[in-house]
Amino acid sequence: MVRKSLWISACLIISSATFLRGQEMLGTSLGNWAGLNSVQLNPSGMHNSKQWLDVQLLGGDLFVQNNLLYLSKYEFVLWDIFKPGFLLPVHPEDYGTEERSFYTYKNSRPKDGFISVRINGPGAMVIWDKHAFGISTAFRTVIDFYNLPYHLANFLYLGLNYKPQQNIDFSYSKRFSFSQMSWLEAGLSYSYEIYGRGFDRINAGLSVRKLFGLAGLYAVSDQTEYIVFNDSTIQVNNLDAWYGIALPIDYNSNNISYNGSPLFKGGGWGFDVGVTYTRLRKVHQVQYFDRLCEQSYEDYLYRIGLALIDAGGIRFKSNAMQYRIDNRSSYWENLTRFEFQTVNQLMDTISYKFYGDTNAAFQSDRFTLWLPTALSIQADYHYFRNWYCNTSLIYPVQFSKASQHRLAQLSVTPRYESRWFEVNLPVSLYNWELVRLGLSLRFYFLTIGTEKLGQFFGLSNFNGMDLYFSIKLPFEKGVCGKRYSGSCPAYDKEKHLKL
Repeated sequence: MVRKSLWISACLIISSATFLRGQEMLGTSLGNWAGLNSVQLNPSGMHNSKQWLDVQLLGGDLFVQNNLLYLSKYEFVLWDIFKPGFLLPVHPEDYGTEERSFYTYKNSRPKDGFISVRINGPGAMVIWDKHAFGISTAFRTVIDFYNLPYHLANFLYLGLNYKPQQNIDFSYSKRFSFSQMSWLEAGLSYSYEIYGRGFDRINAGLSVRKLFGLAGLYAVSDQTEYIVFNDSTIQVNNLDAWYGIALPIDYNSNNISYNGSPLFKGGGWGFDVGVTYTRLRKVHQVQYFDRLCEQSYEDYLYRIGLALIDAGGIRFKSNAMQYRIDNRSSYWENLTRFEFQTVNQLMDTISYKFYGDTNAAFQSDRFTLWLPTALSIQADYHYFRNWYCNTSLIYPVQFSKASQHRLAQLSVTPRYESRWFEVNLPVSLYNWELVRLGLSLRFYFLTIGTEKLGQFFGLSNFNGMDLYFSIKLPFEKGVCGKRYSGSCPAYDKEKHLKL
């Protein structure tokens, strides 16, 4: 009882102080019925499943979050988009003559945003004694901006005519970045029980995914100094930046180009590696079985997992260009009169403005953009019967300047789960500042959920959303052919004694 009380107290303390989670589809990846989806947090998690076979048909997740723009909770609720003739609300801007739908947060914090679209295709997972195997497919798009200075964010959204920031010498020496990447992936996952004795079990897992790059672009700056004099004139005193593009268009015409151009603009590999320690409720037993479905599930008191997820990247080599502005200055007059007709025209102009040469900024016809790598830590406690509590942390890790940046997430998720029904109530903290409450429901093979429940009720200003679903066919351990009252016999003792 003391141990249970301590764990519950910790959950309640963290819950009262925190909230969030999103891109990993918590409602489909945390529980003992997560199956194949568990590899999104930790590839060694497959062994935690109550299924011996898990067949994934389809899944998806749309995740959006930022601290730059929002819609007022008094003007918009997510349900509004389903009303006939729906239009986003608009309001006049403080300066200029335009009308805008979004408000901006009036503070000097760096601006961050993350958009993730994930569609999980067909896949499957099977457990065979100490071994677990998984195969998965997915389409993914990730857009992010990280550590963007507030003044630059205001100019990008409101325009150079934002008078409160004109004639001010802005200097920003911290790294900020923007990136977008779309790709297809096909992966293999493997988990092995490396230790099982007494009440202890340790599993290690690895996922390897082949990546097929559809499009990618990025920009990163380590030093930015500039002055905006008026709505059409800007003086860049110093800029130290890298940027690159690889898009499915003709840079000379901006037309979508597939003739003679490969669909995939690059390729690469993605990796996940993880380990899970499990404290069992009963002594670990060696299992004997004739059929995979006869395997029995081992209940646990708690388990702790550690993983590195989304390591790797895509090397873009087709229709790719990389540029460098190496601590240069530039003066842009009548900027609003520039009408760039093509991508090449824009790139040539930028190079000429900083170097006096249209080709000087060009560095290479290929570049590598890294995935949004993160350290994943999970702790799951089995409190009583069908009741559990999970705490997870996703912490971003970067290996290169040209890298997508996933924002930090901390979550506490109480849940109730059974074979036919499961409910998760994730309470999360996103980027150490945004508090969110979610809900997911599983009805046997169908899971639907959100990590931002307030978006449906107008409880706060609308600055992001999250919706996900999963359709799978689970095959439970210990159930062969028909539903037995108990597990299938592990083995026929007399039969094995004769052998």
